[in-house]
Amino acid sequence: MKKMLIVLIVLLSSNYVYSKAKKAIDAEVDKSYVPKIKFKQSKNNKTILVDRFHNTIYKQETGSIGADTLLYLAGKDGFTVKYLEQAFNSNNLKGDILFLHGLPHQEMKTTNGSTYFVSPLSNTELTALIEWISSGGGLYLSLSHHPNGSGAKPLLNALDVNFRDGYIFHPSQPSFISEEDRCSHFFEVSQQNNMLNMSHPIFSMGEEIKNIHYLCGAAIFRNPEDNIIQFPKGTQNFNRNDILLESSDIYAGMIGFNFGKGKVVITGDQGMFRDFIFTFDTKEKVHVTITSPDNDNDKLFINMIRWLGNTRLEKESVD
Repeated sequence: MKKMLIVLIVLLSSNYVYSKAKKAIDAEVDKSYVPKIKFKQSKNNKTILVDRFHNTIYKQETGSIGADTLLYLAGKDGFTVKYLEQAFNSNNLKGDILFLHGLPHQEMKTTNGSTYFVSPLSNTELTALIEWISSGGGLYLSLSHHPNGSGAKPLLNALDVNFRDGYIFHPSQPSFISEEDRCSHFFEVSQQNNMLNMSHPIFSMGEEIKNIHYLCGAAIFRNPEDNIIQFPKGTQNFNRNDILLESSDIYAGMIGFNFGKGKVVITGDQGMFRDFIFTFDTKEKVHVTITSPDNDNDKLFINMIRWLGNTRLEKESVD
């Protein structure tokens, strides 16, 4: 539990510790969740590959990783889930969708003790992955703050995606943790505040989406039409030492785009599809995040995998 709490606090807040900040004292998997989704009645012959070879969240061998609900939802919607436990190559990338949920960089040391960072993706893997997407594969890549997304930088460069390896902040929705903390917890991501780009095709994949929670994430951007979640103008990017690096009118938190015959979805918040409940020292409880009754993150997840897998929408049932 202690190890899990440390990991989860990173998901919900920046690394800086404030004397008056709320503190998470417990984290548990939400087992009371009941989905209100129109699932497909039969298998759709689509396979989701989950990367467990690299240091993604699925590499963890002990304790909950908060992914039970999203995998359950994928199965209920007709997808088959398989784990990929080898380096990417043209022979094992045989599924329809690939989950890369977190991709930290690898810390290396020079002979004289200096530290440097490299991506865990080899050039051979990167080539195989890009070829797979271009030939019709669907990639879901979930990033987060330093270091939990920077290992994907070569892949992001290949896909022409910009990534800010920091903490996004906008005063319209400040931090839940502390007034001083510079990492926003967006509890209202909706069409009304122009943070959902409803013209994106992901919103036409069957489930109605009204509000999303996006709690302390990082910024990505590509083209405006790629935006699924877009941040308010003037959103700021801070580093892990709370130093302001940049302010932008074009930051996004979730994007989706076509690449060749394939599709790509990238988010900057690893927690938005996970199923934990935090308890804070103030007695407040916060869902992180897919099982919350106050958001539609579960429906967004379903729409996302349907879009990535090019699944059809007939034969639906409420479960």
